[in-house]
Amino acid sequence: MVDPKVSFCISTYNRPVLLKKQLQLLATQTYAQFEVVVSDNDPTKSAESVVTGMNDPRFRYFANDTNLGMVKSFNKSIERSKGEYVIMVTDDDPVIPTMIEEMLAVATAYPSYPVYCGCNRPGKEAGAIETFGPDDFLFQLLHPVLTPHFLWSSCLLKREIAYKVGGMPDFGSPHLADHALLALCSEFGGGVFINKVFSNLYAHDSNFSKSNFELYYIGCKEFYRLITEKFKQNVYQKNGVDALMKHLGGWFIANSFALRKYFTYNNKNSRFVEDVAKNSAKILELPFMQRFYPRYVFKLIIFYFKFPYNSWVRAFRSEKKYI
Repeated sequence: MVDPKVSFCISTYNRPVLLKKQLQLLATQTYAQFEVVVSDNDPTKSAESVVTGMNDPRFRYFANDTNLGMVKSFNKSIERSKGEYVIMVTDDDPVIPTMIEEMLAVATAYPSYPVYCGCNRPGKEAGAIETFGPDDFLFQLLHPVLTPHFLWSSCLLKREIAYKVGGMPDFGSPHLADHALLALCSEFGGGVFINKVFSNLYAHDSNFSKSNFELYYIGCKEFYRLITEKFKQNVYQKNGVDALMKHLGGWFIANSFALRKYFTYNNKNSRFVEDVAKNSAKILELPFMQRFYPRYVFKLIIFYFKFPYNSWVRAFRSEKKYI
């Protein structure tokens, strides 16, 4: 087998059906010189038959000795990869079939950058390409007006740089650790934006984000610590605008209310709604997050105002002890 140009790096845990769909989709890439590295966190090796069943030497299976957790397992997949570039993908978030072909074309035209990020860049033409050095890329990435949403599964990373920074930082939570990886890589040369999204989130009941709510607090706290300790202030603050705080505020509000909506309407669970409220309040106790308290309360009132009056009063009272 010819050495792969790109490695898709996956961590999985006991989701063989989702993994199979993902691998089948990855097999449709229009650029053939790639590999898929699967790190299996399941001691029962539930992913092994799925990977070997692809009957394709480009799909490589590795069983972790124990359940390493999501972050360490993803980092293992980087260690095991052989490509010049890596794309970090979950076992359930699909990428478009032309992703490698299109992103390698950009990497060839704009070489030597550690990060190539496919995302929505408002006000830019479809497919527009922008390059930024290490002093400017992070501000552009984190600012929610300049880059409203991005996924690491829509990014191409130089493997040697991703490995050099140690992969995803293991700060106790997978939340925002993917954003941190992009930030750490950008320190070694900045990055490139492509105004096109190459992947998307597949929402389902077993998404990791719909459980372990206390990890949101850890992720928020540690991401802030990492960025403020690792980067000079003028990298993420420019002309009086703090892109880091705008990013964290948007991330917190979006996730808090997406979870509240999900467990109120889609998968009704009042105990989980209370857990979301409790952990949201804990995040707002962080000194750097207290500025978002008025915005959070306003959103809370709007959210419950849609309920019938008696339900609105009852629900809001149940939340009031946390605000």
